[in-house]
Amino acid sequence: MRRLPSQLLVSLTELGLLESEAKIYAALVVLQSAEVRDLLDFLDVSKPRVYDGLRKLEESGLVVLTSPRPATYQAIEPRVALELIIKKNQDAKKEALKEFQILKEQEVVPESSSPLCFIFGAKSFEFKIKDMLNDARESISCETSGRYLEYIEKVAKKNIKIDLLIVDGQDTKKRLEHLSKKSNVKIQIIEKSQILERQHHETETELQRRSRANLKDIIDVDNLFILVVDDSELLIIPPLKTGSLSAITSTNKVLIFIIKMQREQALLAFGSGK
Repeated sequence: MRRLPSQLLVSLTELGLLESEAKIYAALVVLQSAEVRDLLDFLDVSKPRVYDGLRKLEESGLVVLTSPRPATYQAIEPRVALELIIKKNQDAKKEALKEFQILKEQEVVPESSSPLCFIFGAKSFEFKIKDMLNDARESISCETSGRYLEYIEKVAKKNIKIDLLIVDGQDTKKRLEHLSKKSNVKIQIIEKSQILERQHHETETELQRRSRANLKDIIDVDNLFILVVDDSELLIIPPLKTGSLSAITSTNKVLIFIIKMQREQALLAFGSGK
C-alpha cells in the first residue's frame, strides 16, 4: 500500500472527483497500467469502490480499459484529464445557471421579502468580484487599496467608464501611471489617514473624537474595497482588522445611492485628482 500526496488528492476532490476516484486515477498515473488487483494492493480502497471508481472514471474519459481479461486500465495523461474535468465543470456551470434563471423567472416570493444584501466569504468573494466586473457594461466605480488593484487593471481594457479612487497610491505609482493613460479611466487618490477623518468636523464632540480614535484599533485600510457596477450592483469588503474577510453585496438602489453619495462627500471634503 503506497501513500499518495495528500495535496494532489485534495486538488482532485476539489475539482469534483470522489476521494476513491482521485486515489484510483493518481495510482494509475503512477503505475501507468494496472489490473484491479494491482490497484487493490496499491491503495487503501475496498474492492467494490475500486470497481465503481474505475467505471465512473472510464465514463468520464479519464481512464481507458486496455484489456478486458484480465481487466487492465491506463490513465489519460494528467494535462488532458484536467482539461476534461474543467470542461465538465464549465458545462455543468452553464447548465446550472440556465436552470437557476428559469427558477428565478418562476419565483413567486414577494419582492419585498428579498434580502437587502448577501454575504460572501473569503473563499468566494474573489469570484463574485470577477463576475461583477465581467458583466459590467456601462460603468465601474471602485474605491480600493492597492491590494485589489489588479482586478481593475484587468478590466480597464473594456471600453466602459471606470471611476477609480485609490487609497494611498504610493506603492502602486507605476501601475497607476499606466492606468491613467487610458481615456476611459479616471483616477483619484486619497491618503490612508484621510479614511479615518471622513467623519471629522470642527463641531464634533469629545465622545465622537474618542470614538474616531478607537477606529484605528479595528480598521485596516488595506482591506478596503467598494465596487459599484452599472449603478445596479454593489460589493463592499469592510476595512476591518480580521483574519477572515467577508464581502457584502446588494442590488438595493437606495443603498447604492448612499454609498456613492458618501464617496462624493469624502472627495469634496479632502480633494484629490488624477
